[in-house]
Amino acid sequence: MNSMSALPSKQAQRIAVEPVRRGATRAPASNSAKPKRNWPQINWLVVRRVLYVFAAVIALGGLMEGWRYAQPYINQPIARIVVKGNLTEFNQRVLEQRVEPFVNAKFFAVDIAGIQDALGQVAWISKANISRVWPDQLVIDVVEQKPVAHWGEDNLLNVKAHVFSKQGMQGYQKLPYLAGPENSQDAVMEQYGFLSNALRPLGYSIDKLEMRERGSWFITTQDGLELLLGREQVMEKMRRFVTIYEKELKEQINQIARIDLRYANGLAVTWRAAANDAVVQ
Repeated sequence: MNSMSALPSKQAQRIAVEPVRRGATRAPASNSAKPKRNWPQINWLVVRRVLYVFAAVIALGGLMEGWRYAQPYINQPIARIVVKGNLTEFNQRVLEQRVEPFVNAKFFAVDIAGIQDALGQVAWISKANISRVWPDQLVIDVVEQKPVAHWGEDNLLNVKAHVFSKQGMQGYQKLPYLAGPENSQDAVMEQYGFLSNALRPLGYSIDKLEMRERGSWFITTQDGLELLLGREQVMEKMRRFVTIYEKELKEQINQIARIDLRYANGLAVTWRAAANDAVVQ
């Protein structure tokens, strides 16, 4: 009888054998690593822009809220109008009446352009500069027209031959009177300058210069002497008058009422004391 050595029970090892299921195969162990997850990239430029917009909205809201509380203090109603310019009492009232409809607004709401247009319709105002002075003042710097001559019965001319009304003007009574057809003020003003320069060396100044409808020129000096020049060669006729005046008329000029220069080669004289006319060749 063969003897077999038996393993001691305490040292016995149990071997578990897993039964192999039919139809199933063991998958070989894989040595490859698991794939990494791709996280989306952040566009920091877009994030910054969104933050800027958000900050701007917050700042704007803060400004609007601050303006609402500060407005009663920094946007007060106009309380004072300061007018610069040497105006008469009448002109001062006219200016105030023109400005009054616009000054019931608050400081920042005053219609400066509207005031400018309203004052531009006042004939005697050449220019008006308007400005705000915080907190509640409106300053108007007025430049008045400077008349140099009458134009017709109701108007005046400035140095640029612009026509404006006499209303509101003072100190113009001694200015020369110019007259002519409609829209002829530029031509009359220019002719006035030429004729004045020609007469000044003789001691005469023009009181009235008129251009008639057909273009004839008539002069009345401040001494009452009348000169009729016609339509053509006006300056040539004036030079002829100056020459004859020095030679023939100077000693008798106080007795002459009118000199007609419309002749081709001479002039006709009307005497003050006599009705007879004399023609000087």
